[in-house]
Amino acid sequence: MGNCNCFTNSKQAMAEIAPYDLIKSTTAVHLYGDPANSSTLYIHFALLYKTRALQFTPTNDPQPVVQIGSETISGTREMMVRFIDVKLPQPPLVVPVEEEGGETAALVVKMAALQHRSVVWHLERMVRWSEDLVTRGGRRNGDPAMGSERMEVKKFQKSYTRLLEVMVEHAQMEERVVFPLLETAERGLCKAANEEHGRDLPIMNGIKEDIKSIVVLDTGSHDYREALRNLSSRLRSLLV
Repeated sequence: MGNCNCFTNSKQAMAEIAPYDLIKSTTAVHLYGDPANSSTLYIHFALLYKTRALQFTPTNDPQPVVQIGSETISGTREMMVRFIDVKLPQPPLVVPVEEEGGETAALVVKMAALQHRSVVWHLERMVRWSEDLVTRGGRRNGDPAMGSERMEVKKFQKSYTRLLEVMVEHAQMEERVVFPLLETAERGLCKAANEEHGRDLPIMNGIKEDIKSIVVLDTGSHDYREALRNLSSRLRSLLV
């Protein structure tokens, strides 16, 4: 996950992800939705590519809502992306088939790069959280704070489950859309990235099962502390 950067190999490339110099609109743009939901993230990335005037309001609603000016839309991703393109035409997100080529490939790659950066940021947050749990996992069984710690582990489980959905979706987008485009330019360019995906997927799923086990362990026990250390180590391995 951490080295999937066959298309972001320079600081300049990262700086060019959102072409803000092309954006002139001062129209108010609002996004409402669950920040850990894959659909919300997808639309969030699209809007970040369009404008820096975005105002994001986190909610618990799994269905994101976009408001541009006085108009609001909520629906499928395709509907929302086309709505965004109509209201904020430049730079385009949807390119007609007859215009497919280098520009389309560049747009898709930039969008994937932006998503990748977000996934890595959230994964780094989970790593720091797991390290904090390890630090606090040595309390004695009689500590009254243990109850709150078990609740935190359950929150950790929920957050990782959501992140796992996004990571799997991102990997699928790269494999089905980005890598084939890059391979047309240079055969074998994404071989290492594909191999990395093959390595990471079992680890990602294994971490989910590890967390399930930790939730039911006796907090403060040797097995609990050891499981937390292993969890933190496996999470860090995804960033390598």
